Amino acid sequence: MENENPQNKHFVTSAMLTISIDMFDIILFGIASLQTYTAFLSSKNFLIIASILLIVGKIIAHFQVIEFDEGHRKRETVLLDNSFGEHRIPNYNSDIYFNNKSIQNGYIKLLANIHENTLYTSAIIDKMTKKYDIISVSLLLLFLLQVFCSGMNDFSSALFNFIISGNFISRTYKLKSVGNDTSKLFQEANKICSDYEINNDLQLLSRKILDIFVTYENIIFASKITLSGKVFSSLNCKLNDDWQKIKQSYKIYNHFMEE
Repeated sequence: MENENPQNKHFVTSAMLTISIDMFDIILFGIASLQTYTAFLSSKNFLIIASILLIVGKIIAHFQVIEFDEGHRKRETVLLDNSFGEHRIPNYNSDIYFNNKSIQNGYIKLLANIHENTLYTSAIIDKMTKKYDIISVSLLLLFLLQVFCSGMNDFSSALFNFIISGNFISRTYKLKSVGNDTSKLFQEANKICSDYEINNDLQLLSRKILDIFVTYENIIFASKITLSGKVFSSLNCKLNDDWQKIKQSYKIYNHFMEE
């Protein structure tokens, strides 16, 4: 897969806004932690600063969703264009994004593209999740240490609310959920390919292909998770090799090669 595509600009912007949200959360956590030990702000000023950070964070989150949704719309269009030989996005060759040019346009190529997407998505998210696991556990340990040293107070409560409802925790949960769901869809795509070798009823296969297509798109759209471009680049060569081996191993893809 290539990283340059019509949706890339929107996803890069979405990722940058996500980082901004995380930074605001870290600043808020740091202020609440420092306030617990030093009381360098009055309670009123602390609440004002915390409120401003939360409001700005919500505004940024609003625009992050807008950018993600636009990127997702274009990504879905690229996927369907490539699968069915259409060109709703002009002046863009979607074959440089997917690695399935040799497969005939139609439902089997759609299956191959979803198959490839689930392989990439689950692998990238698995690596991304490790970072969020470390951050989430660290925040929880810092909170427990603070409570052990100073007991519960208003600022400890602010820390607790941050940990329970903060973006790090919710994003970690979403990453794990999306990773598990896309991994299951990858296995479902494997099963569809295997079933073809037993029963090559294309009408039945088409229904199953549409089902995993809709399921995959809903999972990605609902999560609002932007995959890391850095992780993508680090795994791209290996995942591309893995995909070529997977594609060659199934008769369904070999039977629908372009003449």
